[in-house]
Amino acid sequence: MPERESIEAFAAHRAVMVLFLSAGLLKELQERLIAGGYDADTPAAIVYKATWPEEEKYICTVSTLAETAGKHHIEKTALILVGEVIGCRNYELSRLYDKAFTTGFRQGEEEKNSML
Repeated sequence: MPERESIEAFAAHRAVMVLFLSAGLLKELQERLIAGGYDADTPAAIVYKATWPEEEKYICTVSTLAETAGKHHIEKTALILVGEVIGCRNYELSRLYDKAFTTGFRQGEEEKNSML
């Protein structure tokens, strides 16, 4: 990879990352993520065989990626997700397309009806 596109360079932003084809290199990956700027306790997830009938999901931290994969015998065919969004507990679904939701371009239906 070009130097500007290294794991460490992307990790410096501490944004949410989804990595493909890294399951066999998790010890190195976790070290590089931490070296780049993620805290060791940043939430992470391993999704083994995503969308397959035998899909498995494990929540861990950046520093326990390799340990978690080893414990569950995951060596390939996995997505690695990294970032604070993994631990988010107060998430609400978007209401952007909800008919009752008012935006800068339209008034929600409930509000429209209440004004009649």
